[in-house]
Amino acid sequence: MSADTIQTVIYLILLALIIGIILSINKSSKNDNDCQELPLSDNPLHINNIQINHKPINKFIDTIQKQEKDKKPILLNQAREGEKDNLQLIKGVGNVLEKVLNDMGIYHFDQIANWTEEEISWIDKSLAFPGRIKRENWVEQAKILASGKTTEFTQKAQKEKGTTSKKS
Repeated sequence: MSADTIQTVIYLILLALIIGIILSINKSSKNDNDCQELPLSDNPLHINNIQINHKPINKFIDTIQKQEKDKKPILLNQAREGEKDNLQLIKGVGNVLEKVLNDMGIYHFDQIANWTEEEISWIDKSLAFPGRIKRENWVEQAKILASGKTTEFTQKAQKEKGTTSKKS
């Protein structure tokens, strides 16, 4: 079972728990005229016009909503046709970072070229280099390289190292 599936199951279980709590609170408030208010929290949750003020539940839901927003890009188990692109031709990607990207399942320029904002955010968090992808224009560089063209950086790198866009 994948981590995404497990996460979804946990989310659904907690959502069912929250709905159960809401229904029991709503039912008891209809039957009991002198029910007490829930303690206030910093971030109240509103579901069906009922306010829930429970910090751990609200924090969990905030986390789930953030993770839903940050989508994982398409990752591969191995390079297509056993031949990966030389990701070091992207300015900002060195030996170590290329290995990390490959270990994550990123082997090709077209993978990087197609990243959305949400996927960039996910990769940023996974690499622990916040903002680096945008700052160094990885997506734009990867689009050029995926089309078979070269950038100024790749021309320099290829002259210095005698490399090509494909690893041998």
